Amino acid sequence: MIHLRDLLAEITLGSTTPYATQFTWSRKSTGYETSAMCDGVEVQFEMDSNWSSDGEEYSFAIAMPGGRARSGYTVTHSKSEVAGQLSYLRVLQTAGEALLDFCAQHAPSAIDVTGFDTESGKDLQKTRIYRGLLHANAAKIATAGYRILDRNGKLYIVAQGHYDATGIDND
Repeated sequence: MIHLRDLLAEITLGSTTPYATQFTWSRKSTGYETSAMCDGVEVQFEMDSNWSSDGEEYSFAIAMPGGRARSGYTVTHSKSEVAGQLSYLRVLQTAGEALLDFCAQHAPSAIDVTGFDTESGKDLQKTRIYRGLLHANAAKIATAGYRILDRNGKLYIVAQGHYDATGIDND
């Protein structure tokens, strides 16, 4: 049996073609949003702003048709609306490209990419998938000036120079 997390550990952002690589981020009341057409399905990417003493930090969410990103879901969809239409791996690659694009355009201090779901265990599953994808692409994230902070069940992309190897703010 092949598990998705094992497959993701072998994938880099360059090995699967994303649906989009460039994004136009629009300001919204709680941060920014953009979308990409993925095999005829519009997938929404959102960055909700959280202010801290270190600067503007964001929480990342993905919404698919029937999804409720504004309710805190990172990936959710109605199976009847998108079943068989989307490649989940390509959507994840597109999400990775959106994260890097947002970092390049807006230079946030940090982005929380921890999975969230109200269904028991799904948030942990999502975090494991995102963790595998991010760690497999740590070099690309580092080239963008960011690093992965993976601590106590939370998963962040943080600007290099804001935190040392232990996660302690060094500014």
